[in-house]
Amino acid sequence: MNWWSSFISQSGDWWVASQPVLAILVLFGFFMTGLIGCIIPIVPGPAIVWVGMLIHKLWVPESSAHWGLILVAGVFVGITFLLDYVLALMGAKKFGASRKGGIGALLGGFIGFFIPPFLLWLIIGPFVGALIGELFDGQTLQRASRVGWGSFLGTIAAYVSKLTICFLIIAAFMVNTVFSSIS
Repeated sequence: MNWWSSFISQSGDWWVASQPVLAILVLFGFFMTGLIGCIIPIVPGPAIVWVGMLIHKLWVPESSAHWGLILVAGVFVGITFLLDYVLALMGAKKFGASRKGGIGALLGGFIGFFIPPFLLWLIIGPFVGALIGELFDGQTLQRASRVGWGSFLGTIAAYVSKLTICFLIIAAFMVNTVFSSIS
C-alpha cells in the first residue's frame, strides 16, 4: 500500500504545479477561438476571448491579470456587439440612407447570419438590405447602390474594429498577467 500513497502524493504535487501551464493552454484556446469568431458569423468572438480571460482569472487568480482589466475588457467586448450593427447603419447613413435603407441595412446584417454561405452573406447582407430598403423608399438603383456600398463599408469597419479590440484586450491581458506573475 505504500507505493499507492506515494504515487498519489507525487501525482497530487504534479497536478498542483501544472495548473498555471494548463490554464495558459486553455486560455490560448479561448483566444484563438475568439479571434476566429470575430470573422465567422454567429460565433461571438470577443465574448469568447473575454470568457477565456475570466476562466483564467478564476482558475489561477494569483498568476492572472487584475480584476479591473477584466472588467474594462468586458465593457469593450460589449461595445463590439454594438459596433456590428451601428457601423453598418452609420455607413449607410453617411452615404445618404433613408430610414427604410437604414432598417434594411440592420435587417440585412441580421438575416445574413442565417443564409449560407454565412461569411459571404454576413458581409454583403447589410449591402443587400440597404439596397432593398432604398428601393422600397422609391430611390433609383444608382442611389440605392450607393447607400448599400456605405453599409458594406460600415460592416467591414465593424469587423476591423472587433479584431482590433480583441487583439488589444488580449495584449493588455497578457502584459498584465506577466507583470502580475513577476510581482
